[in-house]
Amino acid sequence: MRGVNLSNAIAALRFRVRARRSGDADQRAQAELGVKAQEPFCSQVQQALIGNREGMTLSKVTPGWVKKQLASKVTSSLSQSVGGGE
Repeated sequence: MRGVNLSNAIAALRFRVRARRSGDADQRAQAELGVKAQEPFCSQVQQALIGNREGMTLSKVTPGWVKKQLASKVTSSLSQSVGGGE
């Protein structure tokens, strides 16, 4: 069994895309199980990709980039919640 981490989550999401494009139902089912096995990291990758302004796609994303994006989202949401209430 593969470890649960960002690198394997990215690989699982990429495999799911290939499986969907192939049209093979068995491969797609296997890909969905792989994505579920890598939670919550798959969700983190997807959140980092949503609304990114760098043109980053799943084919180019790295674990370091995901961590940086998530850290900046947390920082910006904290500053908005602290300063936004006044």
